[in-house]
Amino acid sequence: MIFPGRTLGTGGKAVRDWDVGYHRQTAYGRGALGGGYLDWSARPAVYKNYHGLSTVALPEDIRGVHRPFFEILFGTSGLEARPQELNAEKLGRILGLTYGITAQSGQGRDAFFYRSVPSAGALYPCELYAAVQGFPDLEDGLYHYDLARNRLVRLRTGRLLRSEKPWAAAFFVTAIFFRSSWKYRDRAYRYCLLDAGHLVENALLVLQSEGLTAQVFSRFDDEAVNAFLGLDSEREVCLAVLTVPHAETENESEALPEGPGFFELGEARHEPVQPEACRMSPSDKVPRGILDAHRRTAVGAPAGASPRSRATEAFRSQLEARRNVPKPGGEAVSRSLAFAETVWRRRSYRNYVSQSVPCSVWHTLWHSLSLRPVLCPPMEVLVACGDAEELPAGIYRWDAAAGAMSLVKAGDFRSASAHACLDQDWLRHALFHFAFEVPWPDVWESLGPRGYREAMLDAGRLGQRVYLASTALGLGACGIGAFYDDEVRRLFHLDHDRDVVYITASGPVKKLWK
Repeated sequence: MIFPGRTLGTGGKAVRDWDVGYHRQTAYGRGALGGGYLDWSARPAVYKNYHGLSTVALPEDIRGVHRPFFEILFGTSGLEARPQELNAEKLGRILGLTYGITAQSGQGRDAFFYRSVPSAGALYPCELYAAVQGFPDLEDGLYHYDLARNRLVRLRTGRLLRSEKPWAAAFFVTAIFFRSSWKYRDRAYRYCLLDAGHLVENALLVLQSEGLTAQVFSRFDDEAVNAFLGLDSEREVCLAVLTVPHAETENESEALPEGPGFFELGEARHEPVQPEACRMSPSDKVPRGILDAHRRTAVGAPAGASPRSRATEAFRSQLEARRNVPKPGGEAVSRSLAFAETVWRRRSYRNYVSQSVPCSVWHTLWHSLSLRPVLCPPMEVLVACGDAEELPAGIYRWDAAAGAMSLVKAGDFRSASAHACLDQDWLRHALFHFAFEVPWPDVWESLGPRGYREAMLDAGRLGQRVYLASTALGLGACGIGAFYDDEVRRLFHLDHDRDVVYITASGPVKKLWK
């Protein structure tokens, strides 16, 4: 399905309105941020509550594995990822590390609770659900993760995951639109997808740290999955699904089919489960632009499309003056923070100092930006940086798959980047500005309208990797989703049919949280 509309692009490549329409309409420009005053009387609740349903308390001990973070990230821990038996204790640890509360500041009405993933404006639009079966100590069914009380809320009972594929668990990442749109209006759909990407990548890494294989899926029947979760889909929607096979599964590589076929749905199970629980405020009207964007990006790839990245192939074939960056090893990997401690310590920092770092640090950090699996192959990474050891200041294009970089333009552009990021002066001191770039024509040709969601999810996933890798290296990190879009495009020398969709800063800071 092709949505009608104007065409943007160069070289004969078309970009349809479904593609850039929402994204360009929500672009920030100087004097045109599209915001307004905050209605504090409509401030959304930060936790979702169900009433009168059965609950299951989760274990308090969620310290997780003690192996070095980079051994988990790079797969060098010697821990073989394979199907194994899940139980309530392990599930509690997985959920707690994936989306748990990690610290508290303030008291009473002023209390703020940090979580294991970042969120735009600390608004946390995402929720997490788990469908489980075959656990020795937990009834089969669908559960909501009540992170405020560290418990599961049972929404449905029974063996819900389809029998011909013996899944042990499926995790559903959703977003409640109004939590973000209360502050960010129409642009909030971007942030919901980025935040979901943070959560997806954190979940994948936590599962990997537990020695579990996992798959992530962004393509499914929206209506069926939302109904299965019992949601009011005008307020809350599913954006991604992660699955873990049962310990007895032999063929782990079988892909989940598109559509609702990975769980059983009886007529009774279509019934909503307290849909009023999706309301976070008495005045929670979601902007029509967000709902329209979500519906218009429900469509899959065009017939005959290939999910390969032509942009990356062109990059590899055309750039002759590339520089290979050695893969990290030795003490940089083995002496990093423990995995669970890294997740626990992650914070957003703005107290950067203008300092260099040794080769081993930036090599490790840059090599961390290699997603497995990739939802949006055309995604590319740009880096604006100051001087580091054997790395002159400049803007670089980074090919994580090839482990190679190329210079786009020499010079220190961090002040210009800070200026384009709503004049946030603290940003000019951050050593690295990672910018995640999307070539819209390649996304359309290979992924279709659904590719918009996948591009934003992968950008959030990359941002989460910057956060965690920086934390493990003793650096600070901070995601920036608010910037003047056209200025950022010009800064990184991008064609009109490409956009930077997310920026994540990293570098030495004055003081780290302990």
